[in-house]
Amino acid sequence: MKSYLFTTSNGRGGVMLCDIDTLEEAVPYLQKRFDGVVRIEQGLELWTAEEGFGEFKPSSVEEALAASGESGGR
Repeated sequence: MKSYLFTTSNGRGGVMLCDIDTLEEAVPYLQKRFDGVVRIEQGLELWTAEEGFGEFKPSSVEEALAASGESGGR
């Protein structure tokens, strides 16, 4: 079993736990099951309606703080 995190165009989404083994197979299944799917993640794999398949690169804590404008210091 794998879990797929998905997002829809109206900002909703969820996690789908299923027996689908690849992201390539999960995309059409989730698009059929839920209206407006625009993003699906599984591990470090990613699919978006705009860019297709790719790799998800999480931000480090330092990158997230810098992007939000916080210094991280006290």
